[in-house]
Amino acid sequence: MNIRGLDHVALNVRDLNKSMEFYTGLLGLKISEREFQKPGIEFFLDCGTSLIGVIQAKETDREHLFANEGVGANHFSFRIPAAEFDAVLEKLKAAGVPILFFKKRERSWSVYFCDPDGNKLEMTAWPAEDGFSSC
Repeated sequence: MNIRGLDHVALNVRDLNKSMEFYTGLLGLKISEREFQKPGIEFFLDCGTSLIGVIQAKETDREHLFANEGVGANHFSFRIPAAEFDAVLEKLKAAGVPILFFKKRERSWSVYFCDPDGNKLEMTAWPAEDGFSSC
């Protein structure tokens, strides 16, 4: 096998319009030109060299979230520049997004939060790789 990276993550959502506003409006992801879009059904968003699929769920009464406990996915993380970490944290807070946890560790900086459907997400910065001192 020659795995070249993560191609995409796909999320089923309760309200496609609300989720698109969150991922494109607040987080700033762009609708991809690499993949076909199905307005009202699904969109693919550029995330570096990967994609995030945002798909309107057909069954909105059942959940299987990215969550802390239980078997299954825990979270996925966006890579951000260390120079933008504090501004990203403040932007999330200002938008009323509940912050689950944030910390500037020696090697990595993280802020955990949830999308409108309760999926746990993270923003991660690697300060040494970006030319910053550790803390």
